[in-house]
Amino acid sequence: MVGLLSTTEEYFWGRMTGKDLSVLHALVLEAIPWLGFALIAPGVARWGVRHQLEWPPRARVIVAHLAGLAATLVLFAVLGTIVNHWYGFGAPDSFWIHLRNSCVYQLPFAVITYSATVGIGYVAEYTRRSRELAKLQAELTQAQLSALRMQLNPHFLFNTLHTIAVFVREHDERHAVEMIEQLGDVLRHVLRSSNELEAPLASEVSFLQKYLEIEQARFGDRLKVEFAIDDATTCAMIPQLIVQPLVENALRHGLAPRAAAGRLSVMAARHGDVLELVVRDDGLGLRAGWDDDEGLGLRNVRDRLARMYGPAGRLALVSPLAGGVVATITMPFRGERGD
Repeated sequence: MVGLLSTTEEYFWGRMTGKDLSVLHALVLEAIPWLGFALIAPGVARWGVRHQLEWPPRARVIVAHLAGLAATLVLFAVLGTIVNHWYGFGAPDSFWIHLRNSCVYQLPFAVITYSATVGIGYVAEYTRRSRELAKLQAELTQAQLSALRMQLNPHFLFNTLHTIAVFVREHDERHAVEMIEQLGDVLRHVLRSSNELEAPLASEVSFLQKYLEIEQARFGDRLKVEFAIDDATTCAMIPQLIVQPLVENALRHGLAPRAAAGRLSVMAARHGDVLELVVRDDGLGLRAGWDDDEGLGLRNVRDRLARMYGPAGRLALVSPLAGGVVATITMPFRGERGD
């Protein structure tokens, strides 16, 4: 479309200046540079999104955009010069002079074209992210409701209320009150009205601790819980309720079916720009023929990681030779202020 507008301008300018220029001639002169840019326009848009401008701008980002602008300018100048010499508007011995002059002449057009293309790329990326955000909001709601159903299922409530009743019958009011408070904290965390997709790791660890304290009262001496959270990771932002399904799976499928005592570990560590969350148990391990994609909870975790972080968000489950299961989540490390 821009090429056609430029063709119209070139044709009438030629008529006004007395140049013998046909419509086809003007179309070739103007369309070829624009068609050449059309071939790289998607790459320019992606380049702009990859090096998104923020305030204050980083030197690396400024250099990247100057390089993109230079490539756009060179493309227009080279194609324009070639076409003009092809039609005989410049002498062969003045090609480089013509190219130099074309760079100066095309600079404003290159700046406008590059900026507009990058701006369109920003708009497209913002639209895509807005759609993804809407999907993630729906998935977060689903995860909250799923966690609530898990907490409120009759088996969980029966065991929790039974344990509270035992404390009451034994006149152990302190433990009974503590368990009631822990149950209330767990349910408040699941039902909280925040619409944020992410929460600080410290908040999620606090939730897991209260959840596991209730489960530990049910398991008794059969369950040993360990937390190994690197202090450098407590400010990291992670998807809400992303670790709880892994803990629940370890308890339900790994430790609960056996009579022997078991150990559950929750770990977090930072490796450069990567955050690693690990849930490990020494239970029964993965059964033979287990499908890596089975289980609604695991699929939900994988889908949310993929939508929020792309290939950088992954969930891996392995069964070590020593027994049990190691579930590892890796994602980009991002602090509460985005650093």
